[in-house]
Amino acid sequence: MTPNSVLIYTPQSTNRLVYIFDLLLTDLLGLKYTLTHDTNEFTNADLPKFSYSKTPIGNEVFFSAVNLLWEITVVPKPIAIVEHKNMAGFYPALPPSALPFDVFASSFYMVSRYLEYLPSKHDNHGRFRGSQSHIVKAGYIEKPLVNMYALEIKALLAEKFPSLVFKPGQFQYIPTFDIDIAYSYSYKGWKRNLGGMAKAFLISDFTAIKDRILVLLNRKKDPFDNYDYILEECKKHNLHPLFFILLGDPSRFDKNIDPEHPAFRALIKRLANAAKMGIHLSYKSHIDPKIGRKEIERLEEIIDDIVTINRYHYLRFELPISYQSLIKQGITDDYSMGYGPHAGFRAGICTPFYFFNLRANERTELKIHPIAFMDTTFTHYYRHNNREAMRTLRNIIKNVYEVNGTLYGLWHNSSFSEQREWKGWRKIFEKVSEEASALMQKDE
Repeated sequence: MTPNSVLIYTPQSTNRLVYIFDLLLTDLLGLKYTLTHDTNEFTNADLPKFSYSKTPIGNEVFFSAVNLLWEITVVPKPIAIVEHKNMAGFYPALPPSALPFDVFASSFYMVSRYLEYLPSKHDNHGRFRGSQSHIVKAGYIEKPLVNMYALEIKALLAEKFPSLVFKPGQFQYIPTFDIDIAYSYSYKGWKRNLGGMAKAFLISDFTAIKDRILVLLNRKKDPFDNYDYILEECKKHNLHPLFFILLGDPSRFDKNIDPEHPAFRALIKRLANAAKMGIHLSYKSHIDPKIGRKEIERLEEIIDDIVTINRYHYLRFELPISYQSLIKQGITDDYSMGYGPHAGFRAGICTPFYFFNLRANERTELKIHPIAFMDTTFTHYYRHNNREAMRTLRNIIKNVYEVNGTLYGLWHNSSFSEQREWKGWRKIFEKVSEEASALMQKDE
C-alpha cells in the first residue's frame, strides 16, 4: 500500500458511492482507496481505514450512512439541516459517527443537483429557483461546503493515521467573461441605432443619445469596448481569462452583433489569440441541440479551431438534458453552474467536478466548473452598493482560499462601461484581481 492509501468498508458498491468517494477522497484529498465488503478483511487490516455503513464494525473511524448512495431512484426526501462547527450538512447522524451528518450523502445531494431533478418552481427564465435550495435557505450559499467536508475528513483521518499523505491544495482565480453584447452602439446598423435613440428619447436620456452619436462619428470609444482593458488587467496580475462569445440568432434575449460582421469577427479572432475561447450558447439552446450545434460551428469557423467549452446564456439550463446535449456536441467543460440571483456555490463546491447524470445513474466525462459570483448579481438582484458588493466578494474569496479551491468569477465586458449602475466596477474588478492574485502568489 502507498502512503496515500486507505481501506474503506461499505456494505456494497454503487455508481453513486464510487463517484462521491472519487470526488472527495481522490480529487480533493489525493487519496487512493480500496473498497471492501468483508468485515474480517477490514478488521484484520493494519493500515489507514474507515467504514461507511449503518453501524460501525469496531472502534474505527466511522461515518454513518443513509440509503441515498445505494439507491438508483430520484424521489423527494425530507431534508434536515445539521449545523456543525462553521458548516452545515444533511441527513443527521448520531454518535459514534465521526460527524453528526452523512458527509458523503450530503456531498452527493449537492454536487449531483438532486433537488433539480425533482418537481420545482422555475423563475421567469425557466431556471431552477435558488431560493428552493436548502443551502440558500440555511444561509450557507457562500460557503463551499463540499470542500469543507473534505478538509474535515482529512483532519479526522490525519488524527487517527498521522502517516497518511494528502495532496497539497492550491488556490486559483480564473476570471471569465461573457460577451453578450460586444459593442453598445458600434456595428449595429442604422435601424438598431435609430431604435436605441428613440427609446432613449422616450425616457429623456439625452446623455445616451449624445454618447451614441459621438461613438458613431468615431469621436468617442464605444462604452462596451473594454477588451484592451480586460486583457491588460489580467496580464498585470498573471491571470488567464476565458471568453464566452454569444453567437445566437437575434431574439429578445440574444442581442449581439451580427456574426458575419467583419469587425465582430476580427474581435473574436483577437480574443481567441489572447485567451481561451468558448461558446456562450444562446437563450433557447439549452433545449434545442440544433441551435447549439449551429452556434458552435459558427465559432469554430471564425476561430478555425475546435470549441470544447461552454457557458449557457442567462445560466439557463435544465438537468440532465442540457448537459447531455453538450456531451453529444463535443463540449468537454461547462461553466454554467451558478445562480443569477445568488452569489455563491450552487453545487456546494468550488472545485471542478464531473457531471453525474442521475437519470442514467452514471458519471459522465463532462467537467463542470462552478462559478462563485457574477457581476450582475450584485447590481440586478442584490441591489448592493459598491462597498457591499466588495464585502461579499471578499468573503467569497476568503472562503475559497481557505479550502484551496478554484475561484471562477463571471464578468461582462459591458460591466466596465462606468455607466449608470456600473460606475466604480472597474475598481471592483481591479481589487478582486489584485487580491486574488496576491493569494495565489502567497501559495506558490
